[in-house]
Amino acid sequence: MPKMKIAAALGTTAVLGLAACSSGGAPHDAATTFAPDTEAEITFTWWGNEERADWFEQALDLFNEEYPNVEVVRNFNAWGDYWTARNTEAAGQALPDVLMMDAGYLGEYAEKGLFLDLEPWNGGLLDTEGYADTLLESGTVNDQLVGVPMGYNAWSMMYNKDLLDELGVPYPTDDMTLDELEAYVLQVNQAGAAHDPQIYGASDYTGSFPGFIYHRMQQDEPVFTEDGGPAFEEGDVVDYLDSVAGLRDAGDFYPVERTVALDPLGGFLGGEAALWFNFSTTVAQAMSDIGTENIGMVQAPTEDGTHVLADHPSMLLSVAANTDQPDASAVLVDFLANSPEVKAIFGASLGAPPTEAGREAVEQSTSDSVDFGYLDAIADEITEPYPLLPSGYGSIEAKWGELHEQLLYGDITTEQLAEELFSEMDLLLG
Repeated sequence: MPKMKIAAALGTTAVLGLAACSSGGAPHDAATTFAPDTEAEITFTWWGNEERADWFEQALDLFNEEYPNVEVVRNFNAWGDYWTARNTEAAGQALPDVLMMDAGYLGEYAEKGLFLDLEPWNGGLLDTEGYADTLLESGTVNDQLVGVPMGYNAWSMMYNKDLLDELGVPYPTDDMTLDELEAYVLQVNQAGAAHDPQIYGASDYTGSFPGFIYHRMQQDEPVFTEDGGPAFEEGDVVDYLDSVAGLRDAGDFYPVERTVALDPLGGFLGGEAALWFNFSTTVAQAMSDIGTENIGMVQAPTEDGTHVLADHPSMLLSVAANTDQPDASAVLVDFLANSPEVKAIFGASLGAPPTEAGREAVEQSTSDSVDFGYLDAIADEITEPYPLLPSGYGSIEAKWGELHEQLLYGDITTEQLAEELFSEMDLLLG
């Protein structure tokens, strides 16, 4: 299986930068068996709300039914507090034995030697059979398996069937070109002009950094370099933004003023725009916010209607290099990642389960069925791992959104947006 390689440290977080760049001690010998009565104590932490905490408590109780003598010390935080705590622990080489990881932090932590390479346990205590190679690659840094995905999703274009049926506009197809997308937006605008409030085809779909990542993938171009810097230039950003300048300048996108007024919903989630570009798992949010199950999903349009797709890990599990219980930690990762009972508890809330057996264990809601159906339909076109993201990625994505809003208000040009984005990346990426 090919592996992703990152050549140099990606992190810029001051506290995390104090962590040693070597792994936490001598390599562990990987066990191939783990007796159910083995005694051990390990720590496990995750981020989320009380509902997710309750689900993890149920999952860990199931784990202890199978391994009653493995005590799992449990802890969780809200998103922001979670990373503050992990960075402090990382500085002292004292991370929890098992921790939930986000793709945006995986490379940073792995480059500093903070994770155990789980490959020696793979095929023994850890079972990744049935995982797509591209998905496992998204958890691999420097030829080491440092993150096991608990779920995945893929970039998509969602559409509101209720709105389109009401307007008499046919549904979008999975082979649309960018020119056809532009024509489709105008068709919906025309049909929805007399509606109160007016219905639009879409908000400006250059407004998110993941959309730019998808655009770069279609061009067979990297997003970040091996040392964690941008693999694109300011001109690439300008060209991408200017590709929809005609619609933007003519006022044919969902109005930014209305977007701000509806925050955090926006045009699609507010039921006033037909299309939404996002990762497939968010279809559950769409159905909930809009109040309809009639949401469809196809691939986002490209220049010529063909696609290069990646499976995006929604959440991963990692084991700290400083653990003194690697075998028990690997068993817990395997249980949480693969147990059908655990998948039945979480459903698709952590993304679609990576294996067919995991997906079959989910009592599918309507949103799950749409998500899983979409992922099945595009399976043959998922040929690339999702780009490994550098430290500071979340701030870069947020900056893109902030600058794009200023662009929509007419406060800055696309050239100024690109310049300010690169200034931000210089600070974050070094």
